[in-house]
Amino acid sequence: MNENKDLEVNKKNSDDYEKLMKDSSTDLDRYYWDRGNPAVRIILLILLVVIVVGAIGIFIWAGLF
Repeated sequence: MNENKDLEVNKKNSDDYEKLMKDSSTDLDRYYWDRGNPAVRIILLILLVVIVVGAIGIFIWAGLF
Protein backbone atom coordinates (compact mmCIF):
# COMPACT_ATOMS: atom_id res chain seq x y z
CA MET A 1 0.00 0.00 0.00
CA ASN A 2 2.85 2.36 0.85
CA GLU A 3 4.50 1.65 -2.52
CA ASN A 4 1.34 2.71 -4.34
CA LYS A 5 1.34 5.99 -2.46
CA ASP A 6 5.03 6.54 -3.31
CA LEU A 7 4.37 5.77 -6.97
CA GLU A 8 1.49 8.22 -7.06
CA VAL A 9 3.60 10.94 -5.46
CA ASN A 10 6.43 10.29 -7.94
CA LYS A 11 4.00 10.37 -10.86
CA LYS A 12 2.49 13.65 -9.65
CA ASN A 13 5.95 15.19 -9.16
CA SER A 14 7.03 14.02 -12.60
CA ASP A 15 3.91 15.48 -14.22
CA ASP A 16 4.37 18.77 -12.36
CA TYR A 17 8.00 18.93 -13.47
CA GLU A 18 7.14 18.25 -17.11
CA LYS A 19 4.42 20.92 -17.00
CA LEU A 20 6.81 23.43 -15.43
CA MET A 21 9.49 22.76 -18.05
CA LYS A 22 6.97 23.05 -20.88
CA ASP A 23 5.56 26.32 -19.51
CA SER A 24 8.98 27.86 -18.90
CA SER A 25 10.42 27.16 -22.34
CA THR A 26 10.11 29.58 -25.22
CA ASP A 27 10.08 29.09 -28.96
CA LEU A 28 13.53 30.67 -29.14
CA ASP A 29 15.09 27.94 -26.99
CA ARG A 30 15.37 25.51 -29.89
CA TYR A 31 17.06 27.88 -32.33
CA TYR A 32 20.72 28.79 -32.55
CA TRP A 33 20.68 32.40 -33.72
CA ASP A 34 24.11 32.51 -35.38
CA ARG A 35 23.86 29.22 -37.24
CA GLY A 36 24.20 30.76 -40.71
CA ASN A 37 26.01 33.96 -39.79
CA PRO A 38 29.07 34.36 -42.07
CA ALA A 39 31.00 36.33 -39.43
CA VAL A 40 30.66 33.46 -36.94
CA ARG A 41 31.75 30.95 -39.57
CA ILE A 42 34.84 33.05 -40.42
CA ILE A 43 35.77 33.41 -36.74
CA LEU A 44 35.37 29.65 -36.20
CA LEU A 45 37.46 28.92 -39.29
CA ILE A 46 40.22 31.26 -38.06
CA LEU A 47 40.14 29.55 -34.65
CA LEU A 48 40.40 26.14 -36.33
CA VAL A 49 43.43 27.27 -38.34
CA VAL A 50 45.11 28.70 -35.22
CA ILE A 51 44.49 25.45 -33.32
CA VAL A 52 45.84 23.27 -36.14
CA VAL A 53 48.91 25.46 -36.75
CA GLY A 54 49.55 25.69 -33.01
CA ALA A 55 49.30 21.93 -32.57
CA ILE A 56 51.67 21.32 -35.48
CA GLY A 57 54.07 23.90 -34.05
CA ILE A 58 54.06 22.24 -30.64
CA PHE A 59 54.72 18.83 -32.19
CA ILE A 60 57.60 20.21 -34.27
CA TRP A 61 59.04 22.03 -31.23
CA ALA A 62 58.81 18.83 -29.18
CA GLY A 63 60.65 16.93 -31.91
CA LEU A 64 57.83 14.51 -32.69
CA PHE A 65 57.86 15.27 -36.41
